[in-house]
Amino acid sequence: MPPNEHLVLCSGAKGPKVGRASSLSLHGTSANVRLRIADISRLLLANIPDVLVDLLEVASYIYAADSSIQRGSRIDAQMGARWRRKFRFVIPVRLPDLWSSDPVLSALVETLSFLSEDDYELEFGPLENPPPVANYFEFPDAEGTAFTPDEVILFSGGLDSFAGTVEELVAHGRKVALVSHRSASKIAGAQKHLIDQLRRRFGVDRALHVPIWANLDGSLGMEATHRTRSFLFAALGAVTARLFDRNRICFFENGVMSLNLPPVAQVIGARATRTTHPQVLAGFRRVLAAVLGRPFDIDNPFAWTTKSEVIQQISANG
Repeated sequence: MPPNEHLVLCSGAKGPKVGRASSLSLHGTSANVRLRIADISRLLLANIPDVLVDLLEVASYIYAADSSIQRGSRIDAQMGARWRRKFRFVIPVRLPDLWSSDPVLSALVETLSFLSEDDYELEFGPLENPPPVANYFEFPDAEGTAFTPDEVILFSGGLDSFAGTVEELVAHGRKVALVSHRSASKIAGAQKHLIDQLRRRFGVDRALHVPIWANLDGSLGMEATHRTRSFLFAALGAVTARLFDRNRICFFENGVMSLNLPPVAQVIGARATRTTHPQVLAGFRRVLAAVLGRPFDIDNPFAWTTKSEVIQQISANG
């Protein structure tokens, strides 16, 4: 197998015995990928559809492979032939016919390929003995009345997502569910501080925080670019939105980053993030519509806003 080709076997899937096969699992004794979602009430999970659980697992495995399989080595400074990896995934799911359908497969492959500049081959089969869905969730200590957000926002804790949240709370008077992906503990403190301040200012009934841990076992490798993180982030947001019967999520990222403009000459192409590039967001909409069987909107209200204008909005909103 060429050095940049990788077979990724998920959830105990079987495959050819090759030297460069990676095994990833979210459950069982061989689990090396962790996914924990906090503060979703038991009531919302009473009848969670299989398609949402599949979406969580598929996105987690794609992120895990991207984050653990290196693009060449540290000396590949010019991003040569080994920058682009070729992945073949074998992923057992609850709804294999849906995930193997052409609308889902073509949307996934095209979107992920542009997002990460890798090649993807995805094979889906039936998942035998699926684990309990509750394994992925940590329930709140006190479950009061059901919270129903007006908007579901992907909240990284950076300036852009913070400014967007303030805009929704102040300018539009909306209630928001803030979905945060955490891959390292150092991020959690900053996110918690901002959420606490927002809830103190606007009230606990205006903002719900849904923190999500998605990280890898230390035995796996480490690739710093992890370009597919935004697909995982979008999937986590979409699942949260559907649990609240919403069909829309919002990224907030300034246009210079979204449009892939290089801040310095060395950051070009896939070396600059494509997290919220317009083509990526269009691809996410297509993937989610095909998977969920209904239109699903993903918006970036800051697409034509600069970073300085983002900061001005925070100030203008007090």
